[in-house]
Amino acid sequence: MSSSTSAGDPASPNVFARLLGETGVSDTRFAKQVNSRARYHRRIELGLARTTVGHWRRGMKPRDPMVAELAAAEVSALVGYPVLPADLGWRGEHYGREDLGLHVADTPVQTVRTLAGLTGRDMRRRDVIQEGTAFVASAFAEPVLSSITGVIRRALHASTETSTSGAAVIRDMTETFRRLDARFGGGEIRSQVVTFLHDRVRVTMSDDPDADLCSALAELTQFGGWLAQDGDRQALAQRYYIQALSLAEHADDAQLAGRVLAAMSDQAARLGFHRQSLSMACAAVDRAARKAAPPVEAMLHDKRAWAHAYARDEPGCVTALTAMERAIERGAAGDEPAWAAHYNAGDVAECVGHCYLLLGRPEVATEHLIEARSLQDPTRARTRGFAEADLAISYLRRRSPDVDAALEASQRAVDHARPVNSARVTDKMRELDTAFAPYHESADIQEWRASASEILSRFPGPTRASGTT
Repeated sequence: MSSSTSAGDPASPNVFARLLGETGVSDTRFAKQVNSRARYHRRIELGLARTTVGHWRRGMKPRDPMVAELAAAEVSALVGYPVLPADLGWRGEHYGREDLGLHVADTPVQTVRTLAGLTGRDMRRRDVIQEGTAFVASAFAEPVLSSITGVIRRALHASTETSTSGAAVIRDMTETFRRLDARFGGGEIRSQVVTFLHDRVRVTMSDDPDADLCSALAELTQFGGWLAQDGDRQALAQRYYIQALSLAEHADDAQLAGRVLAAMSDQAARLGFHRQSLSMACAAVDRAARKAAPPVEAMLHDKRAWAHAYARDEPGCVTALTAMERAIERGAAGDEPAWAAHYNAGDVAECVGHCYLLLGRPEVATEHLIEARSLQDPTRARTRGFAEADLAISYLRRRSPDVDAALEASQRAVDHARPVNSARVTDKMRELDTAFAPYHESADIQEWRASASEILSRFPGPTRASGTT
């Protein structure tokens, strides 16, 4: 059977050669195993020869999509995580259909293998996930339902010091990455985070991960989703969030599960899926209720308030804001997770201001955003840039617009945002630029636009998901 064509992309076939090289499997053995797979799964005699496998190593591609599927499935079995024909630069039977990472696996080791496949693809920059595949709001339904019903299998608790130390390393690195992200944005560190996550899950595949390791991996995976979202790779972020929620549930970590559900809610809201966003925000609060430390509880009510505000539900938003403020007033108990340690009164004030801005109450928003400025951590450049931009917009939307105050706040926003490589910040600066449109003839406004031009051009226009709400 003729099974190879010339390579159109000389770089892609190297992935096949590298992966097969990692396994130590010879061309002869690989050909035999693919032939055996063809007999068992397809009831055919494929007759694949070792010389054909050698051609694939050197850059040829399978001509038959079925052969590509069988060979990729055998590579997956050898390396222990999903490898699709597209990963190898081949055209398989389901070319263009991509669901890797959109489903919940039953066991921790299956989730880890899925995550290894997802991070492996991400490292190789396969644009079938990163650009060519749309965010699908309905894909959140299965993981959310699995989370709130508790049907995901739990992992065992740590039994060795080695396992516990492995989780500690992951958490320490995640915290380091998080500090860098707050200062410079996801675009500066995402590739390093993905590489580290891939290495950790590859190591973890050798054994069933325990609860502590699942929790640490869930935290890092959720952060990976945040970075993908911050880089406007929405479909990829969605897959990371789904796997992060699965890992948090394997660990039975209610606080972290709530955190991931809140991240899902945030993503859905920003993409226009307001009903789904509110559902996930409420699920986040319910999932972590009774177990959440005060800063965590405040963070979850924060996202719930945003979801109500995006849906223009002022009574629901006010209820969530009140619960958020009560939680943060109780103060940290000392046992909150590290990922919530940064959340303070400044974040609360910013949330209140942003929500009232969404609700069309700019005068109220201004008060809280000014308060946020004095309370926020100066090292969190993205947060401060975001808040200053919102403050400028609130000045412009008042009954009597204060353009001078808006310009002062907008220049501070530029100063904070300039070193931050973040699609979220760029979108917010575009919103501010639009708010300045009625004053476009002003020399001061033109000067501001010139100072903000580099930030405004970093990412294409805001992503809009396909589908209905």
